[in-house]
Amino acid sequence: MLHVHELFVSDVSYEISRERMKAFFLFIFVTCLYSSVASATVLELKPDGTVTTYTARDYLAERRHSRMKPEVSLLPLVREPKDNFSEIISAAADKYSMNPTIIHAVIRTESLYNENALSPKGAQGLMQLMPETAKELGVEDAFDPIQNIDGGTRYLRYLIDKFDGDLSLALAAYNAGEGSVKRYGGIPPYPETVEYIKKIENLIRHNQ
Repeated sequence: MLHVHELFVSDVSYEISRERMKAFFLFIFVTCLYSSVASATVLELKPDGTVTTYTARDYLAERRHSRMKPEVSLLPLVREPKDNFSEIISAAADKYSMNPTIIHAVIRTESLYNENALSPKGAQGLMQLMPETAKELGVEDAFDPIQNIDGGTRYLRYLIDKFDGDLSLALAAYNAGEGSVKRYGGIPPYPETVEYIKKIENLIRHNQ
């Protein structure tokens, strides 16, 4: 006759054996599943239209390896905005005996090389010519890069000559107007004008 203790031990042994069997079959299932996935075929379509065949295991290994490689951009090199107008600026600089670096610095500060720039006060184009100034300079279309740069460079040359070669005063007049420079007998104490001159002179210094 089996005692209660013996029945309890038997039940426990049976449960342990059943759990071990479950774990064994689960291991077999996972192993087969991994083997099946790893041997699966992966087709990769390349950018040039060719197709490369891998096993899943080889494909994953290739992907891990490729992630370790530095990224290489296939995009075309983007031109700097100033490069779009370099030839026009050089031509204007030669025409009016100006340093092209000065013209570049003024354009960068005035419009960031945006030929369609329009200020709240009405200044137009690359060198931000006011309509009245543009008209006096013979500029018919201030948004045309050639006309704008030619007119702006011509005006800057005029201001430099007017203030005896003093670039700071010429820039002050370009920004705040000739009248303001005359009225203050030098650079007007306008924060915008002071910062404007400082920025352009720094650009000139660092791009000589």
